[in-house]
Amino acid sequence: MSLTRQVKQELARPEEMLVCCNSWELKALLLRHGYYTIRQKTHILSIAVDDIAVARRLFYLLRQAGVVSPTIIRQQEKRLHRSRFLIQVPGRDQVDALLVYLDLKEAGHYLSFLRRFTAVPRRSCCRKAFLRGAFLAGGSISISRHSGYHLEINCGGLDDAQIYQKILEHFNLTPLIRRRNGSIFFYFKNAEAVADYLRIIGAGNTLLELESMRVVKSIRNQVNRLVNCETANLEKVVASAQQQIEVIARIDGLIGLANISPALREAAYIRRSFPEASLKELGEMLNPPVSKSGMNHRFRQLDNILNKVTSHRNKQISCQSDK
Repeated sequence: MSLTRQVKQELARPEEMLVCCNSWELKALLLRHGYYTIRQKTHILSIAVDDIAVARRLFYLLRQAGVVSPTIIRQQEKRLHRSRFLIQVPGRDQVDALLVYLDLKEAGHYLSFLRRFTAVPRRSCCRKAFLRGAFLAGGSISISRHSGYHLEINCGGLDDAQIYQKILEHFNLTPLIRRRNGSIFFYFKNAEAVADYLRIIGAGNTLLELESMRVVKSIRNQVNRLVNCETANLEKVVASAQQQIEVIARIDGLIGLANISPALREAAYIRRSFPEASLKELGEMLNPPVSKSGMNHRFRQLDNILNKVTSHRNKQISCQSDK
């Protein structure tokens, strides 16, 4: 199941809400997917959705709004190989009463469907319900390893998107807006903003799951960083130790370890005995202990001795060849 469908199914579960909140949720769905037709002198208000859970939610909201006999028709889209659901409200009087109730038509005027906002919800609960309906109508959410979190709502027109933006400002959310295929979308790519939106619309279970995924991902990334760091440090220690052992072996072959100072000889012997140990560990094994910088200084002295001995040997070889 996709994350989008999971959120919609959670939002579509039966829940006792205030009458005003139900009407705002229904209004958001109608504004996005509703259309009015007359067939064989029968007036029909239709709302098309692509999820059976959303269709059932619409049916419930219509009944709460006083619609006596809404119907759900399942249609099969052959080209996309998926089902589409059409929720219909038949009858001129019933459609007229519903549109007046939702403030999408003025009472007493000819029957029409004003696809525009006539008001903005004032109560916080109604704003949440409207944003809930907006997601049910045209929302999607996804998580990608490369692009991260992405939640977007298809608003239809620019005027509608600006109203959504105004409502979101009440919750300190600032969405981005873009146009795609002739429609306006507002979207969030910040994980905190996505979490806030899910919290506002009441998708608590999905939010907990996402937060759990975020924590697991964060811990996994932290562990990977620590492992990579430890691996890099270990490789560095091994390479440095191998170089030190080679220097000690060359000094021993050229002049013998017995001919260097006791402190340097002690460092050479303990390095040979513990080739995998770090400088800090080597220093702690000595008596008295020597700091990491102290051990590093001793090995630099061994490097200097090897350079001097090698340089002296090269000069001797050069002089002999000249003779």
